[in-house]
Amino acid sequence: MKAAVSGLAFAISLLASPVFAGLEICNSSGRSLSIAVGYAEGKSWISKGWWNIDHGDCQEPVRGDLQNRYYYYLATDAGAPFASGDYAFCTTPDVFTIHGDENCAARGYDSTGFRQLDTGETARHFTLTLVDDAAAPPPATPPGTAEPADRATPGTHGEPYADAAIMQGCSYEGQRVCNFHASGTAFYVTEDWRTPSALFDLMQQLSPGTPIFVDGDIVDFYDRTADVVLRNVTTRPWTINDNILNTLQGTWYSVDDPSARFNVLGAELDNSYDDQFTSREYIAIWDSCGTFEGGGPYLWTLEEETGDTACYAIEQITDLELELMYLPRGNILRYRSLD
Repeated sequence: MKAAVSGLAFAISLLASPVFAGLEICNSSGRSLSIAVGYAEGKSWISKGWWNIDHGDCQEPVRGDLQNRYYYYLATDAGAPFASGDYAFCTTPDVFTIHGDENCAARGYDSTGFRQLDTGETARHFTLTLVDDAAAPPPATPPGTAEPADRATPGTHGEPYADAAIMQGCSYEGQRVCNFHASGTAFYVTEDWRTPSALFDLMQQLSPGTPIFVDGDIVDFYDRTADVVLRNVTTRPWTINDNILNTLQGTWYSVDDPSARFNVLGAELDNSYDDQFTSREYIAIWDSCGTFEGGGPYLWTLEEETGDTACYAIEQITDLELELMYLPRGNILRYRSLD
């Protein structure tokens, strides 16, 4: 999209979704769980526990606007690990608040592995739902292929990966293939015995542009795309930037040249001129873009074929009008909605 964005005073109308704050953890595992969390506080680390969560209930271990992108959590079932990871924090069997994550044993604490949670770059609120992997229907296993017992273990099929993402859609090419975007990369997951079929059923129901959180392994990584195997997919709360992307969905035409148009579907933008397709770009709404910080939000674009990137500051966006500033030149680009 050879047009622009800057953002001193942008107007967003009817960007619905309630405003919440904090980290909420919900339990849909079918069992009672105990939860502990860890996170950065200033220049140090802090770990806290325990919150007991019955099946179907939620707890909010971190209250107020989220200050970090990454948080860490541990879930146990009657003292046995239910969700754990490779990030060590200090814990005790009793209720605790511990400052610092080093020298746990010397200070009389246990050192326990927590799992990383990526809440995204701009989220003030995030809900994590814990689900028992064993409760999901087992995926079909091709004849002669043994399904590994540790299918849900991070790193089984490649580099462990978890991130906030934007759902793009699913297609059928002899088997289901679903696509989402995260951090400027288009990710593809193909239905086979490695990814539960229940996750494809969920993704097929999600509209392009739906905010999600994914957890899995990267199998292959290319220049601008990657193949992944997924362990879990959950919808996540809408952020302000998600709402801006939602408002961009649809077709827009240039005020200066109505033959120049672009259509946004999910996190992909197709340019056209005189109704002839010219290029596709991957897009994201970020609070910073390259060397540009503050005054956002910014529209970041990556050309699918060439890999060229561009930054635009969003000056104004409503359901009908869009005004972008192309950076660093500063020229203003104005669009109107065709939908």
